[in-house]
Amino acid sequence: MTRNAGFVVRCPREVLFGWGKVSELPQAAAKLGKAPMVVVGGSSLASTGRLGDILGGLEAAGLRPHLFEGIEHDPSVQTIDLGRAAYTQHGCDSLIAIGGGSVMDAGKAMAGLSAEKAPTADFVAGKAIGGACPPVICCTTTSGTGSEVTHVAVLTDKSRRLKASIRTEGMMPTVAIVDPELTASMPPQQTAFTGLDAFTQAVESYVSRGANPFSDPLALDAATGIGKWLWVAYVDGGNQQARSEMALGSMMAGLALASARLGLVHGIAHPLGALYGLAHGQACALLLPYVMQFNAPVMANKYADIAWRIGLTKDDNADRAAVALIEWTEKLCEDADCRRPLSQCGLGREDYPAIVQATMNSGSTKANPRTVTEDDVVALLDAAM
Repeated sequence: MTRNAGFVVRCPREVLFGWGKVSELPQAAAKLGKAPMVVVGGSSLASTGRLGDILGGLEAAGLRPHLFEGIEHDPSVQTIDLGRAAYTQHGCDSLIAIGGGSVMDAGKAMAGLSAEKAPTADFVAGKAIGGACPPVICCTTTSGTGSEVTHVAVLTDKSRRLKASIRTEGMMPTVAIVDPELTASMPPQQTAFTGLDAFTQAVESYVSRGANPFSDPLALDAATGIGKWLWVAYVDGGNQQARSEMALGSMMAGLALASARLGLVHGIAHPLGALYGLAHGQACALLLPYVMQFNAPVMANKYADIAWRIGLTKDDNADRAAVALIEWTEKLCEDADCRRPLSQCGLGREDYPAIVQATMNSGSTKANPRTVTEDDVVALLDAAM
């Protein structure tokens, strides 16, 4: 990387970060429209009473929210089509997505495609997005994807066994609300999966071919913070500092990847998710150590940076420090019950051709720091089996 190399910075117009910041949602929404569609996932927000409070706050601010519930893990093209239709039917003029990565991706996709006529499946298959996009507010309830600060949505077309991202500049949230308090109720397993997703994004952004002077400090600080605090958040979910550090790290990793892109972990994780229904964070956890080993010959110095910053070793030899980071990552995944052979997740050799093709077509794979061949993908799958 050279300091004068060209790069693009993408970020929301406004980020509201801090414990309790969700209370500022009504004021932020009132600046963007009068009839927001509020997109949420399952029942967790409702069961805690927060959803009622949020809707009540929006109404008290003079808004007419329309609630769209039921976003599933890995949102489907059919769900997005239903949301697009509801947005038009109810005369909505803005969109608020409150949830984890799947909910925020769904909300951004519904907004980004709200002016389009073609079905969502066409855009997942590669059709360009050309319509105008209404303003979006993303309020994250997990510390994982960083979707609140990116212009990308990952969707699934189950009929084609395809999981792919759509993107357009207009899908960048106008406002991102990152309130660590909303993550405090995550159970340990979800904390681990989402946290390892965020850590993967930080690491992959830092070593990406697209890494640049803007993304590098964000990615390194994100990897450091997540590396120091993920285990604390896992074992003590109510720890306010751990939740705040994880939320900050996840957001910073999202900002970094929006500029730098990712790598081979994400190139393989998407087809694994499409084929076997693996949670994205779990897929990242299963793949990350193997991909780090693959990239170590060309990225030892940057892996060493992360190891030194987290405090994993005092050895000033970059190669040995990189090994320390890889071994620590393997142990963290194992201790958090996020490691198992991919064969136990359903992976079979009969699916290798589809996985290899999707991996090689992925923009994330193209941004990987070490050139990837089809044989490399097969070898990595064999190792992870």
